[in-house]
Amino acid sequence: MDYTIENALLTLTVSDHGAELCDLRRKADPGVKLLWDASEVWPRHAPVCFPWCGKPEDGRIEALGKAYENVPQHGFVRDHDHPLVSQAPDTLTFRFDWPGRAPYPWAFSFETVHTLEGNSAVTTCTAVNESDSPMPVQLGFHCGMMCPFTPGRVLEDYCIRFEKPESLDGSDAFPLNSHSFDNDSICFPGLKSQWIQVEEMDTGKYLRVTTQGFPYTLIWSKVGVPGFVCIEPWSGFVGPGHDLAQRPGAFLLPPGEKFSRTHRLTVGI
Repeated sequence: MDYTIENALLTLTVSDHGAELCDLRRKADPGVKLLWDASEVWPRHAPVCFPWCGKPEDGRIEALGKAYENVPQHGFVRDHDHPLVSQAPDTLTFRFDWPGRAPYPWAFSFETVHTLEGNSAVTTCTAVNESDSPMPVQLGFHCGMMCPFTPGRVLEDYCIRFEKPESLDGSDAFPLNSHSFDNDSICFPGLKSQWIQVEEMDTGKYLRVTTQGFPYTLIWSKVGVPGFVCIEPWSGFVGPGHDLAQRPGAFLLPPGEKFSRTHRLTVGI
């Protein structure tokens, strides 16, 4: 089921499947979608990656002395329904409970709160370890933004803009073209920038993702860039081996404790 909230500037729709953002529009231009439409080329909008980010090596993990094969990429909370627990005019709260079974033997609760704040859609995810042993976690956001986001524009009108220079040549941006992701995603560990945005170069209009507090940020699209770009702040990263606790950026969450991260998508159009 889909749920919609709004404020003076934006309208946001969220699905209870994965508690996933699925539609964001400006009230001033309601006919223009700002989030990817989950068409066949990539059938998602903005999934959350938990309890791990990326694909485990050989699709295998080891946890509490057991091995689990053929585990999904980016964890599994994105693939389950998250019942709505509360709704206000500008806020939606969902909760998912995991009992602790294959492929992840730790029990946890996972709350997702979506809020509209001015021209931003803000998502906060909070996991609580409901088991009796430390739980290895990584959490990442994987929001697909329309690119182009202005009707009549082409991909080459856009760039990826950083708050600060992040490359060896001192540039704070790189133009997009149909070959930008021929080699899959681009990872930026240890960013100095507190945000990255998809920007329309001649107008300065943007869709901005806050990256502050995340040790890894990836930029990705399908080969050919078929209408969207993802900016993905992650708390952890893929790595060799099968032990989730040994992955880069993994956090061992003690029993009863919380792990929380926030994603902010700002519309500068």
